[in-house]
Amino acid sequence: MTASRQASALRSEVRDIALGTADPAEFRHAVLDTIRRRIRYDIGCIALVDPASMLFTAVTMVDADDPSGRAAETVAHIEYGTSRFANTYGRLARTRTGVQTIREAIDGDLRDSLPYSEILEPQGMDDEVRLVFRGRDGRIWGGGALMRGPGRRFDADDVAALAGCVGEISDGLRLSLLRESPRLAADASPGGSGPAVVVVGADNEIESATPQAVEYLERLGTEASFMLPAVVVAVRFRYEGSAARVVRVRTEDGQWLVLRAGSLDGRGESARIVVAIEPAQPGQLVALTAALHGLTERETDVLARVLAGETRTEIARGLFISPYTVQDHLKSIYAKTGVNSRQELVARLFFTHCLPRIGTEIGPDGWFVEKPAPTNDPVGAHRKR
Repeated sequence: MTASRQASALRSEVRDIALGTADPAEFRHAVLDTIRRRIRYDIGCIALVDPASMLFTAVTMVDADDPSGRAAETVAHIEYGTSRFANTYGRLARTRTGVQTIREAIDGDLRDSLPYSEILEPQGMDDEVRLVFRGRDGRIWGGGALMRGPGRRFDADDVAALAGCVGEISDGLRLSLLRESPRLAADASPGGSGPAVVVVGADNEIESATPQAVEYLERLGTEASFMLPAVVVAVRFRYEGSAARVVRVRTEDGQWLVLRAGSLDGRGESARIVVAIEPAQPGQLVALTAALHGLTERETDVLARVLAGETRTEIARGLFISPYTVQDHLKSIYAKTGVNSRQELVARLFFTHCLPRIGTEIGPDGWFVEKPAPTNDPVGAHRKR
């Protein structure tokens, strides 16, 4: 089958998967399965990213031999660290296709590179193709990698076929984030007690985590390494030195969280980094909500002011437009988000994204299934997985 026909078949199958899966993790697994049926690989992964920061927020890996559970953290260290191999996905996002083999990406002897010595070689792999998933909205919603063992390199047809379906995969990732399980706003309750804090040491390994932080992170659906988002935020903060590195993530049960990194004791590579996790507030989700629903820049401005409690007249005055234009923007926002009024809009964004019932599933009788109590080990709880 030609590359164009392979790409067409993959696009069709990915669209069907996007419509037929219930959550982001299920979608990622199904996409990896359908790619493997057409383009064979030995190890594969797909990760969600926050489109505003290009930071990994959840990852699905298949067939990786990772007894230490450190593969995802190794990738994060290389991608967001200081070596010349850092920002691989950032550079790939600026290419036309968003798909590239490791030999195309790395100049010189591949076996002298960190991606080969730290990732491919320990897994017994010899070739890799990386992908970034850019959708029709122009935003990057994920990244991925496929690996093969010795003697089975990816060829130009493989790359072309994958390049032909990355847009559909990105749109599917975005759609999977829009899907929400039924919620009862009146039953919304906090997810536990105490602070949600993770401490990352100088070696970028987790030193400690409070029970509340462990509970939050376990609900992110990151099968390969449930601590990955905290490590990614800490590594990026350590090497970029920004005042505060922030990433937004969505739990499998629909709650949006904000992870914020800061220095615990000084700066530089020897510093310990503290990552605080908290439920996102409506104002923190304006940009992400706008991206998910395809709002225009002006509609985003209007949404932000709606969530701030401004009236139509106040919005018009603040944006220097007429109240009638504000109403036109509101009608468009309602249509894109699937609501019929301002009250419905605020309720959906606040109760669904900010105060969902924590860690529960809907049982066969239509009611919530109770969740077991979290562990009380504040230091070693993360090691029990």
